[in-house]
Amino acid sequence: MTMLRGLAAVAVLTGTAVGAAGPAQADTPVMEGVYNYVSEGQTGSWTLYPSCVPTVGDLRVNLELPVACQIHVGPSDGLTGGDARMVGGRWSFTTPKNDGMECPDGTFAPTVEVFTFDETSGTRSISHSGGCGMPPGIINIPFTLTYKEPLAIPVDRYPLICEPGGLRRCF
Repeated sequence: MTMLRGLAAVAVLTGTAVGAAGPAQADTPVMEGVYNYVSEGQTGSWTLYPSCVPTVGDLRVNLELPVACQIHVGPSDGLTGGDARMVGGRWSFTTPKNDGMECPDGTFAPTVEVFTFDETSGTRSISHSGGCGMPPGIINIPFTLTYKEPLAIPVDRYPLICEPGGLRRCF
Protein backbone atom coordinates (compact mmCIF):
# COMPACT_ATOMS: atom_id res chain seq x y z
CA MET A 1 0.00 0.00 0.00
CA THR A 2 2.85 2.41 0.86
CA MET A 3 4.51 1.69 -2.49
CA LEU A 4 1.23 2.41 -4.30
CA ARG A 5 0.89 5.78 -2.50
CA GLY A 6 4.50 6.61 -3.39
CA LEU A 7 3.93 5.86 -7.08
CA ALA A 8 0.75 7.93 -7.03
CA ALA A 9 2.63 10.87 -5.49
CA VAL A 10 5.36 10.65 -8.14
CA ALA A 11 2.73 10.54 -10.90
CA VAL A 12 0.97 13.62 -9.51
CA LEU A 13 4.23 15.57 -9.15
CA THR A 14 5.38 14.60 -12.64
CA GLY A 15 2.02 15.59 -14.13
CA THR A 16 2.11 18.91 -12.29
CA ALA A 17 5.65 19.67 -13.48
CA VAL A 18 4.84 18.84 -17.09
CA GLY A 19 1.53 20.72 -16.98
CA ALA A 20 3.14 23.80 -15.40
CA ALA A 21 6.04 23.91 -17.84
CA GLY A 22 4.07 23.75 -21.11
CA PRO A 23 1.61 26.65 -21.08
CA ALA A 24 3.97 29.25 -19.59
CA GLN A 25 5.71 29.97 -22.87
CA ALA A 26 2.68 29.21 -25.00
CA ASP A 27 0.80 32.06 -23.31
CA THR A 28 3.65 34.52 -23.94
CA PRO A 29 3.29 36.53 -27.16
CA VAL A 30 5.83 35.63 -29.81
CA MET A 31 7.16 38.82 -31.36
CA GLU A 32 7.31 39.08 -35.15
CA GLY A 33 7.93 41.97 -37.53
CA VAL A 34 10.12 45.05 -37.83
CA TYR A 35 10.58 47.08 -34.62
CA ASN A 36 12.12 50.53 -34.07
CA TYR A 37 14.94 50.43 -31.49
CA VAL A 38 15.69 53.63 -29.51
CA SER A 39 18.23 53.99 -26.70
CA GLU A 40 20.67 56.62 -25.41
CA GLY A 41 22.23 58.03 -28.56
CA GLN A 42 21.38 55.04 -30.77
CA THR A 43 18.42 54.35 -33.05
CA GLY A 44 17.80 51.66 -35.60
CA SER A 45 15.54 48.74 -36.33
CA TRP A 46 15.39 45.06 -35.53
CA THR A 47 13.77 42.49 -37.81
CA LEU A 48 12.30 39.69 -35.68
CA TYR A 49 11.68 36.25 -37.21
CA PRO A 50 10.14 33.67 -34.84
CA SER A 51 10.77 29.94 -35.00
CA CYS A 52 8.64 27.67 -32.80
CA VAL A 53 7.92 24.00 -32.22
CA PRO A 54 4.23 23.16 -31.78
CA THR A 55 2.92 21.48 -28.67
CA VAL A 56 3.03 17.72 -28.90
CA GLY A 57 -0.32 16.06 -28.38
CA ASP A 58 -1.59 12.70 -29.47
CA LEU A 59 -1.91 13.96 -33.07
CA ARG A 60 -5.71 13.62 -33.22
CA VAL A 61 -6.15 17.35 -33.70
CA ASN A 62 -4.15 20.07 -35.39
CA LEU A 63 -1.49 21.59 -33.14
CA GLU A 64 -1.89 25.31 -32.39
CA LEU A 65 0.10 26.34 -29.28
CA PRO A 66 3.79 27.31 -29.71
CA VAL A 67 6.51 26.15 -27.33
CA ALA A 68 10.30 26.06 -27.56
CA CYS A 69 10.30 29.35 -29.48
CA GLN A 70 13.25 31.47 -30.38
CA ILE A 71 13.33 34.76 -32.22
CA HIS A 72 16.05 35.55 -34.74
CA VAL A 73 16.88 39.23 -34.26
CA GLY A 74 18.32 40.59 -37.50
CA PRO A 75 21.06 43.20 -36.98
CA SER A 76 20.85 46.57 -38.72
CA ASP A 77 21.97 50.17 -38.43
CA GLY A 78 24.93 49.27 -36.18
CA LEU A 79 22.76 47.16 -33.86
CA THR A 80 23.77 43.71 -32.73
CA GLY A 81 21.54 40.74 -33.56
CA GLY A 82 21.25 37.17 -32.34
CA ASP A 83 18.88 34.33 -31.49
CA ALA A 84 16.71 35.26 -28.50
CA ARG A 85 15.11 32.73 -26.18
CA MET A 86 12.55 33.25 -23.42
CA VAL A 87 14.28 33.67 -20.03
CA GLY A 88 12.23 34.68 -16.98
CA GLY A 89 9.33 36.01 -19.07
CA ARG A 90 11.55 38.16 -21.33
CA TRP A 91 13.39 37.47 -24.57
CA SER A 92 17.19 37.38 -24.20
CA PHE A 93 20.32 36.90 -26.32
CA THR A 94 24.05 37.29 -25.72
CA THR A 95 26.70 38.55 -28.13
CA PRO A 96 30.45 38.52 -27.37
CA LYS A 97 32.47 41.27 -29.09
CA ASN A 98 36.24 41.05 -29.43
CA ASP A 99 36.56 44.79 -30.04
CA GLY A 100 33.67 46.00 -27.88
CA MET A 101 35.50 48.64 -25.86
CA GLU A 102 38.07 51.15 -27.11
CA CYS A 103 40.96 51.81 -24.73
CA PRO A 104 42.60 55.24 -24.27
CA ASP A 105 45.69 54.02 -26.17
CA GLY A 106 43.58 53.14 -29.26
CA THR A 107 43.54 49.36 -28.72
CA PHE A 108 40.37 47.39 -28.08
CA ALA A 109 39.22 45.10 -25.26
CA PRO A 110 36.52 42.39 -25.44
CA THR A 111 33.02 42.85 -24.06
CA VAL A 112 29.86 40.76 -23.79
CA GLU A 113 26.47 42.29 -24.62
CA VAL A 114 23.27 40.81 -23.18
CA PHE A 115 19.95 42.06 -24.55
CA THR A 116 16.73 41.35 -22.63
CA PHE A 117 13.42 42.68 -23.94
CA ASP A 118 9.67 42.34 -24.32
CA GLU A 119 7.24 43.95 -26.80
CA THR A 120 7.93 47.54 -25.65
CA SER A 121 11.22 47.86 -23.77
CA GLY A 122 14.47 46.22 -22.80
CA THR A 123 17.97 46.52 -21.38
CA ARG A 124 21.32 46.21 -23.12
CA SER A 125 23.96 45.14 -20.55
CA ILE A 126 27.57 45.54 -21.64
CA SER A 127 30.09 43.78 -19.40
CA HIS A 128 33.89 43.88 -19.57
CA SER A 129 36.54 42.02 -17.60
CA GLY A 130 38.74 44.97 -16.77
CA GLY A 131 40.63 45.60 -19.98
CA CYS A 132 42.25 48.96 -20.67
CA GLY A 133 43.50 49.16 -17.07
CA MET A 134 39.99 49.70 -15.69
CA PRO A 135 38.20 47.59 -13.07
CA PRO A 136 35.64 45.05 -14.40
CA GLY A 137 32.15 46.44 -14.80
CA ILE A 138 28.70 46.28 -16.33
CA ILE A 139 26.95 49.15 -18.11
CA ASN A 140 23.12 48.88 -18.35
CA ILE A 141 21.45 50.86 -21.12
CA PRO A 142 17.63 50.89 -21.34
CA PHE A 143 15.94 50.93 -24.74
CA THR A 144 12.43 51.02 -26.17
CA LEU A 145 10.89 48.99 -28.98
CA THR A 146 7.91 50.07 -31.09
CA TYR A 147 6.26 47.98 -33.77
CA LYS A 148 6.94 49.46 -37.21
CA GLU A 149 5.64 47.00 -39.82
CA PRO A 150 5.05 43.32 -40.61
CA LEU A 151 7.78 41.16 -42.11
CA ALA A 152 8.31 41.39 -45.88
CA ILE A 153 7.90 37.61 -46.05
CA PRO A 154 5.14 36.41 -43.69
CA VAL A 155 5.90 33.56 -41.31
CA ASP A 156 3.17 30.90 -41.27
CA ARG A 157 3.70 29.21 -37.90
CA TYR A 158 0.27 27.92 -36.94
CA PRO A 159 -1.48 25.59 -37.10
CA LEU A 160 0.53 22.47 -37.74
CA ILE A 161 -1.83 20.34 -39.85
CA CYS A 162 -1.67 16.57 -39.23
CA GLU A 163 -2.60 13.73 -41.56
CA PRO A 164 -5.63 11.67 -40.54
CA GLY A 165 -5.16 8.21 -39.03
CA GLY A 166 -3.03 6.62 -36.29
CA LEU A 167 0.60 7.77 -36.20
CA ARG A 168 0.62 10.78 -38.48
CA ARG A 169 3.01 13.18 -40.05
CA CYS A 170 2.38 16.84 -39.40
CA PHE A 171 3.34 19.76 -41.63
